[in-house]
Amino acid sequence: MATSLLSISTKSSEALDATVKGLQLIDKSLQTQIRRATSKMGTPEWQAEVAEHLAGNDLQSAVLGSSNKVQASNQNVMLSSGASTRRMRGGATPADLAHSEEFGSNRNRVTAYRRRSRKGRTAEVLRHTTHQLMPPSRSGWTVFQAARVIIPRIAQLWVQTTMRTIYEAVEGKVS
Repeated sequence: MATSLLSISTKSSEALDATVKGLQLIDKSLQTQIRRATSKMGTPEWQAEVAEHLAGNDLQSAVLGSSNKVQASNQNVMLSSGASTRRMRGGATPADLAHSEEFGSNRNRVTAYRRRSRKGRTAEVLRHTTHQLMPPSRSGWTVFQAARVIIPRIAQLWVQTTMRTIYEAVEGKVS
C-alpha cells in the first residue's frame, strides 16, 4: 500500500509537536516504554476500525483484516494493513493483493491463456480473474476509510501516553 499515504503533520498541533520534541529529550527507557504502550493500546483499536470497514468477503478479510499493526517511533505512529509477506492458501501474499483489495480493479478484465486437454489438444481459455474484487475507488474501500476515522484517535492516544508516562516518571511511579 505504498502508493498513497494518509498522514497528519505534527506541526499542525501544538500537542503533537511537543510530543515529538519531548520524546527526543527524555531517557531512552522511557522512549521505549512509550512506543510499546502506544503500539499495544493502538493495535486493537486499529484492528477493530478496519474490521468495521471490511466489505465482508473472505479474500478481503484475509488480506486486509488479519495483518493490522500499529508501529510507534519517536517521530510518528504508523498504521499498516496488508503488509504481510507470509503466503496464503492459494500461494499469494497479502502484500501482493492488498492494493487490488483496497482500491479495487477492473472487474471486466479478461485473462487469456492456453491449456491442454487430456487428449493433447490445446485451447484458449478466457477467464474473468478480477471479478471477485471491488470496483475501482481512488479513495479506497477499507483501510483508507478506517484510517480517516482512527488517525485523530491514535494521535490523541500517542500524546496522552507520552504525557502520562513522563508525569509518572517525574512522580517516581515508573522506573
